[in-house]
Amino acid sequence: MALSFKSLNIQESFIIIKEGAIIIDVREEDEFNQAHIKNSILIPLSKLTSEKIISLNPDNKKIIIHCRSGKRSKVAANILINQNYTGEILEMDSGIIGWIESKLPVISKT
Repeated sequence: MALSFKSLNIQESFIIIKEGAIIIDVREEDEFNQAHIKNSILIPLSKLTSEKIISLNPDNKKIIIHCRSGKRSKVAANILINQNYTGEILEMDSGIIGWIESKLPVISKT
């Protein structure tokens, strides 16, 4: 079976997150500190591995990956697929830009 990921719009992403999906933010730390989604876990794209996700997600919950605009999250999803990650991979199509434009809450450290 070919592994793949599914892109979700912001409303779909919001629902999946409410249902308990693990949120993986693949941006850089300075971007994360400016604004991030509550309970999201920062793993910059350059440090992302299937093992890391498995160790964070022993119960194999759905994961949703996001970045700034949706480019890096698609790269990240493909990295996990190429490393044979077998859990369900979802990806937020328009990233945190879309999240903020939809007036959904973020946490800011700046």
